[in-house]
Amino acid sequence: MKKLSTAYWIPFVSISFFVSCGYTLYGAAMGEEKSGILESNSQPKVYPADDFKGSFPTSVILIISDGAGIGHYSTLYYGSDDFAPARFDHVGIVTTHPSDGSTKVTDSAAGGTALATGEKTYNGAIAVDHDHNPLKTIVEWAEEKGMATGLVATSTISHATPATFGSHVDSRSKEAEISQQLAESSIDVLFGGGSKYWEPELFTNVINSGGQVIADISDAVDPLRRVVGLFSKESMITANEGRSPSTVQMAEKAISILEHDPDGFFIMIEESQVDWGGHANSSEYVFGEMESLNQVVNYCLDYQRTHPDVLVVLTTDHETAGCSVNDGSDGALDIQFTGDHHTANFVPVWATGPGSEAFDAFLDNTEIGKTLIRYIKN
Repeated sequence: MKKLSTAYWIPFVSISFFVSCGYTLYGAAMGEEKSGILESNSQPKVYPADDFKGSFPTSVILIISDGAGIGHYSTLYYGSDDFAPARFDHVGIVTTHPSDGSTKVTDSAAGGTALATGEKTYNGAIAVDHDHNPLKTIVEWAEEKGMATGLVATSTISHATPATFGSHVDSRSKEAEISQQLAESSIDVLFGGGSKYWEPELFTNVINSGGQVIADISDAVDPLRRVVGLFSKESMITANEGRSPSTVQMAEKAISILEHDPDGFFIMIEESQVDWGGHANSSEYVFGEMESLNQVVNYCLDYQRTHPDVLVVLTTDHETAGCSVNDGSDGALDIQFTGDHHTANFVPVWATGPGSEAFDAFLDNTEIGKTLIRYIKN
């Protein structure tokens, strides 16, 4: 067996030593150790949206893809032959940090509150400030204007993101209390999972107050009466497992009900489980939920084409797991994750319809909430 000469094995041993001592292969060649800790800016600047001088929408469809950052959208783009977000007219970049002092990574409660109210709060807060005072949500502004309102989610309807639009509690963990507030609210359509958190009398109260409770998305409804449909005891099953009803079916049914209001409507549709796919570091889970999102976006943009007074906005409460797309073998995608929790990475916002130009910018998440509330108020 031929032995390696000193000229070959000394560099090999040296590089192996450097890599084992905290260098990447490239770093060893450059003499740069791996490092990850940097001092942070404790007061990140908020970049406000420009004052909009054009026409205002009469209805708003807000789609939230929980946990989806640029990497998740890249996964959809490279893994599918259809990329619905490309159909939007405007796209911007959004910061998502909460107001927890030096904390930069938000949870869905604080992130959802920023989108629902236009205000920062602490992680875990459901549409309340640091003193637990309620923050007025876009749903409440819309109801004040006489608009129809709806929430759709593939998690429990009392989960953090949908909860921030329809309730006020000091902790996202209080799903039974959130459910009671949702049941007692004036929200016209509630679709999702989580019936285990609704005591039987809550459904009875909905019916006694003139509302309807459906068990199947195909059930006939009176569009002039409130509708509650909780299609799973827990969160709904994944898209890959054949979620039924699908997110797009719930969105279509909800909009078909809300559009009967002559004063317009506001609806929040959450593709909740992209986040959970990121937590699991499962590319298959992420991709299945992103494909479901793609269907929702295509439906909503098709609807907007025939209803040009409607504004459609797609954004994210936060990024999850540091998702990135890399080349695998034989042309496959190698999806990598930097961790299994949320990150402070910027996320995209996409928009089409009256007022969509305001989102063609670098924004803080509170500016999305403030802008949508300004449109509703006008």
